[in-house]
Amino acid sequence: MHIVRLKIAGFRGVSSADITLGRHAVLVGPNNSGKTTIIEALALLFGRDRLVRRLTEHDFHGSAPNEQARILCIATVTGFTPNDPHHHSSWFSPERGVEKWFDPNARTLSATSDAQHTELAVQIGFAARFDLEELEAETIRFFVDDEATLGDPFAEDAHLRTIHTKILQELGFFLVPASRTWDRWISFSSELFRRVVATRGDMPAQAVRAERARLWTPPEGTRLEDQPGLSEIVGAANDELRALMASAPRLQLRLTSTDSDSVLESVVPHFAHGTGPTLPSQRQGTGLVSLQSLLLLMQFGKARAETGQSFVLAVEEPELHIQPSQQKRLVNRLNALCNQTLVTTHSPIVAAMFPASDTLFIETRGGVLNAKPLMDAIPAQPTNHQQHLLFAWRQKLIGALMHESVLIPEGVSDVAWLEALQTALELHQGWQDTGDDAPLLSTFVGIVPTIDAKVADTFALVRAVHAQPCILVDGDNDGRGYFDAVKASNPPPRAVVFWPQGWAMEHVISWLAGADEAAMLAALATGLGTPFADSQTLTAHLLTQKSYAPTHESAAVILMGNAACRERAAQLLNALCTVLRDPANANTPLFTRVAADSTADMHVFRFVPA
Repeated sequence: MHIVRLKIAGFRGVSSADITLGRHAVLVGPNNSGKTTIIEALALLFGRDRLVRRLTEHDFHGSAPNEQARILCIATVTGFTPNDPHHHSSWFSPERGVEKWFDPNARTLSATSDAQHTELAVQIGFAARFDLEELEAETIRFFVDDEATLGDPFAEDAHLRTIHTKILQELGFFLVPASRTWDRWISFSSELFRRVVATRGDMPAQAVRAERARLWTPPEGTRLEDQPGLSEIVGAANDELRALMASAPRLQLRLTSTDSDSVLESVVPHFAHGTGPTLPSQRQGTGLVSLQSLLLLMQFGKARAETGQSFVLAVEEPELHIQPSQQKRLVNRLNALCNQTLVTTHSPIVAAMFPASDTLFIETRGGVLNAKPLMDAIPAQPTNHQQHLLFAWRQKLIGALMHESVLIPEGVSDVAWLEALQTALELHQGWQDTGDDAPLLSTFVGIVPTIDAKVADTFALVRAVHAQPCILVDGDNDGRGYFDAVKASNPPPRAVVFWPQGWAMEHVISWLAGADEAAMLAALATGLGTPFADSQTLTAHLLTQKSYAPTHESAAVILMGNAACRERAAQLLNALCTVLRDPANANTPLFTRVAADSTADMHVFRFVPA
């Protein structure tokens, strides 16, 4: 079984959302985009309430709920085996859910099966309202007959069929939240651990009884109350007890309360390294400790899989405390084990391991949450450009799309120069650098690699996912042609930036060197192994090195080592950042607005070197 669709209304910052979920989906996006809201909506739907903060006014959209305010989440579940409602009486009956049929291609539901709607499905809902007298949220979980006629779940005439937790356990939804305490997961104080023990076998009762007996009567010579220093204190206390109480109880010191539960609660996970003494989990590195819950859940999932039961796992930020090589292996193991995995991440490495169609970019604007796939379906024969973006450069692409704005330059060398300059500039950043001195471009703007000048193709892919794609082109006829190819798009680029007439990125590099021309020509001649008589010869040389990364990196490091060039570069990159982030209101002397080409939805600028 697995979840194919999720609808959310009135929950936290989301007034409405309609999300299609694949078998192994990854949710990416900037902070506060709505990723956690999606995961916690699923937790509320499928009975993992204790892993979600107790609902308060702030969980209702707008944070000031009135009597009519409602949180409503609806999930569509499919994947029943066999694909026949008569074999699933716990889900489908007059007292339970209504059978529906899902089209896996169009992702639609029908009340009856047909040639397209072939997969048995059921819908369940979760609703909450806030009691203004009791000042607490009231919740209900129920089967959904018909979304269109659902109405208010709390109305007196709603007549909903509630869902018992035991039914939800058949789906097997589990959540590993991002904020978690790790050190006690593999211990009997963890409910999950107890369930895994119960699933995989029996409680080790004989060993617990033996340990309990040993604690009751420690061997002679090992009792704490008999040890020097303690024996005098315990003896004096016992003398006083004999004088005060006829039963003359004797004080003894034990490591636990010695009942079975106390023995189990005292179990603390330890890890052995080599031949030395084992170390408790609290003393381990966070990487080892943080893996405990996932390892435990994998054992639980394996046990469910062996008995033909469903296992759906949602994991928030698996990259926390885990190195990249472990991230890859862990995600692969989870995907292989689970019927469905739902992962949130800020790591391009983790995100790049999921199919493009199941890589969902989450964005919430005006309360409306959108979950857009990187690509609905990869073509059977992708172009060379698509292969680079979706396979070789997927990490770079996903990393760029996580930014507030996305820049699509004309070619790979433009990307290399911008990244090299930004990196070299940041190496010289001081704590006191703020405002115009602080490098901002890489913080707010992601740069998408583009090969073979496929500006229009790259823009089309980015536009389908991101709300603010922008392009950067040379100041020549080719650059104008790329602009003409995308300006009629719907929507068009949010911002378009031209270099000056006849300029390419290499001219910009020479302009940066011009902040201290004599010194920089000499330093670059030494660093690049070529003499330069003037800025024109420097530009000509750089144009021959478009694809040579060492030239980009060496030149950037040399330029950013010079205070005057560094100041000029910071002004340029920060002005570019300003234009790309808020093109409608941008006002910077380095970029002038081209009124003739600009529209209400597209703002065109040209660089004006000072």
